[in-house]
This record gives sequence, structure tokens and C-alpha cells, in this order.
Amino acid sequence: MVVRAGREFLAIPGPTTMPDEVLRAMHRPALDIYSEEMVQLSDGLLRDLSRLFATKGKSYIYIANGHGAWEAVLSNVLSRGDKVLVLESGRFAVGWGNAAAAMGADVEVLKGDWRRAVRPAEVEARLRQDKDHKIKAILVAQIDTASGVCNDIEAIGTAIKSTGHPALFLVDTVASLGCMPFEMDAWGIDVAMSGSQKGLMTPPGLSFCAANDRAQEIHKKANLRTPYWDWTEREGTEHYRKYGGTAPIHLLFA
Repeated sequence: MVVRAGREFLAIPGPTTMPDEVLRAMHRPALDIYSEEMVQLSDGLLRDLSRLFATKGKSYIYIANGHGAWEAVLSNVLSRGDKVLVLESGRFAVGWGNAAAAMGADVEVLKGDWRRAVRPAEVEARLRQDKDHKIKAILVAQIDTASGVCNDIEAIGTAIKSTGHPALFLVDTVASLGCMPFEMDAWGIDVAMSGSQKGLMTPPGLSFCAANDRAQEIHKKANLRTPYWDWTEREGTEHYRKYGGTAPIHLLFA
């Protein structure tokens, strides 16, 4: 859109304004989705995503927004009835928990306050109470755009590790990846997810997740897996399986 004062500059939590180089990258003919050039494009992007998440784990690309990535993460590592602990600091981690409940998980919210970040000591205390290790996963958002809260993911990861609890640590980085430090492996995160439309300043429509070896091992026994989101399906030899079908070529160019 062009207005009298010039191009409109978005100043909302997301989607963000896209740089001209991103817009230009999309303005080209489509690739043959069966070509070697397409394979090289995908392989390069997947390597770069793992670098961006700061992990040696594998990354995956989905044609979906952040809500889709929520479902991708949950379906790949949970089984029906698994207990999930949601760390409240705003709307979005709770929303992720609601998705888990709708999928058949047993969800508990560690009550927080929309005016402050998650307190790592409270997470540690709750995990120490769970002596039978019924909690299978912990959900938190690094930044919650509904409240403006920024959570100290490194400190939460340290608190989880101090308890020796085996729950998976799952982090939403939709509003933070590319905007602030995020160290998936160093901070003890098992699975992270994000979207294309905020810090990466590209069009809405792509989401990503990265998973470490521990998450991949639990994935083998997860029974919430469905074909589109399934990491195993995306490891198939046919290149189209990396996208569950036709590749989103122009979004990948962006």
C-alpha cells in the first residue's frame, strides 16, 4: 500500500514490514520442484534454520503459521493422556496449552501474572513435587506479545536441569527468533518452534521447528503423530516429503 506520506510502515507485533530485498526475492519464476536446485535450496535453508536456533538438531519447515507449528511440536513428541505443564506469562503459552488439551493431553497451567515473567524458582518447585515424573513436557513462550513479557529461557532451563526431571522443554520463539539471543542447545531446550512473519521479516505462511536427539527418540513412541506434521514422514527420500507435498517456493525464496 502507498499513502501520501510514503509506503506504510507496520508497527504492530506481527506481521512486520518486509525489506525490499525480501520482496524482490519472491519476484521470480517458480522452480521445478523436482530439480536439484530445489533440493539445494531446501538443504541450505534447513541448515541455516538449525544455525538460527543454535542447535545441532534437525529443523523442519511447515506451510503453516505459528499455531500450526504448535500442533507440529505437540503431535511429534506427545502421546494421548500425557501431562503437560504450561508456564503462564500471557496469552500465547496458554493458547499452546489449549491446543495440547484439544489434542488429548492432560494440561496443567502453572499460574503466572501477565505483568511479569515466569519465575524459574516456581518451575523448579513444581517439578520437585512431581516425584513420579508424570509431567512429560513443559511449554513456555520466550516473548508473549499479548503481555509484552520476555521470559528468561536460559534460567528456566537451568531450573529444570537442577531437578533432574526428564520432562521435555518446549519453547515458542515466534516473537523472538532473530530479534534476541536464543541458544537452544546451550539452554537445554529439546524442541523450539517459530514463524516467518516477525523477526525473520518474511511473509506469513511458514513455520519452523527444531528438535534435538532426545526429542527425536521420544518421537518414535509418540502416538499423537499425524501424517502432515510427522518428522519421520519428512525424512523420506522423496524431496516433496520435506513439505508434505508441493513446496512453498516463493516463501522459500523470501
